[in-house]
Amino acid sequence: MAKRKSKKKMKKLIGLIIAIILAFFAYEAKDVITENVDVSEFAKGDAVYVHFIDVGQGSSTLIQRGTTGVLIDAGEKDYGYMVTDYVRNVGVTELEAVVASHPHSDHIGGLDDVINEIPTDKIILPELEEFNTPTTRVYEDLLEAIYDNGINAEFIFDEGYHVNFDDDITLRVVAPVEQSDNLNDMSLICYIEAFDTTFCVLGDAEKDELRSIHNETIYDFGADVIAMGHHGSSTSIYKPYLDAVNADVAVISCGKDNSYGHPHKEALDYISENAMTSLRTDELGDIVFKVTAEGYSLVE
Repeated sequence: MAKRKSKKKMKKLIGLIIAIILAFFAYEAKDVITENVDVSEFAKGDAVYVHFIDVGQGSSTLIQRGTTGVLIDAGEKDYGYMVTDYVRNVGVTELEAVVASHPHSDHIGGLDDVINEIPTDKIILPELEEFNTPTTRVYEDLLEAIYDNGINAEFIFDEGYHVNFDDDITLRVVAPVEQSDNLNDMSLICYIEAFDTTFCVLGDAEKDELRSIHNETIYDFGADVIAMGHHGSSTSIYKPYLDAVNADVAVISCGKDNSYGHPHKEALDYISENAMTSLRTDELGDIVFKVTAEGYSLVE
């Protein structure tokens, strides 16, 4: 009898430990979910929502129309399931496209978890050459997940790319026009055109890439909102390009008290000197815009 009681106590103890672990992860996931808005509003489909998801010292952007969306990056590996939960909890059930801006872990680390869990039509990546193709575990995990799920992969380089997701949303990708061993400068720069509002997401593009693309006069660089490059790093402040974007609002995705000192003074000075509104995930958490034919507004 004593042995049976001991086994029962052990089972209860194990059950309690499991419950605590599950509660902990549920709480962590809840932290990245926008809490101040009725989720049913997101999924109605009468507006486009652009979510800059707080993934700490990383980047993740969701463009949502009703129950479908486009996802740009998903932060580090340990944010993968949090981003997955976020996407589901705002009502998105399918991703029409995923963009892996460049093969650094703070941008693509969580993408394999996302595309393993959420049906995805296609994934867009920068085309690399042998000398700059990484052999990191995180990049290989992403390629394996693409293959395992039978997702169409489109590798982009040295050309403009655009796809219309409906009558009101277009994704334009300004590809890098020069191969580089600095993978930040292989970032796919994304323009999201929703109704008459444009968002520019720079990824980690630094001065060399911004300079080379700016010299390609075929592009319209203008946008209303810009996600600053490389988490607000000074290495991404190339004024001719940023001046051409001429945005009113600057979003910075970075982690609180991060070891890189992001955002740097040069980025903050540029934002201030150009009278731009500054919005930071390390201060505000998730940043969400609602876009309609009448314009855009910040979801409080």
